[in-house]
Amino acid sequence: MMVMKIRQAQARCDFEDIPPGTYAMAVIHDENMNGKLDTHLPGIPTEGYGFSNDAQGLIGAPSLSAASFPYKEENLDLTMSLRY
Repeated sequence: MMVMKIRQAQARCDFEDIPPGTYAMAVIHDENMNGKLDTHLPGIPTEGYGFSNDAQGLIGAPSLSAASFPYKEENLDLTMSLRY
């Protein structure tokens, strides 16, 4: 888990020493800084969340294949939108 500060509605995260492979990312906007994604019953998020490729699931998280991307040791700029 990595914690980043949001500035002007954006956060940047740099990863180093990542081996080539297929990856997926999930992010949350932990607005109250309690270390978890808060939800209403029956599990609907009350804080922002997003996945790589801006993937969405019908109920719950998207599939790994929908959110995954290849990494070949080159610089990548990935943009993820959060849903609230």
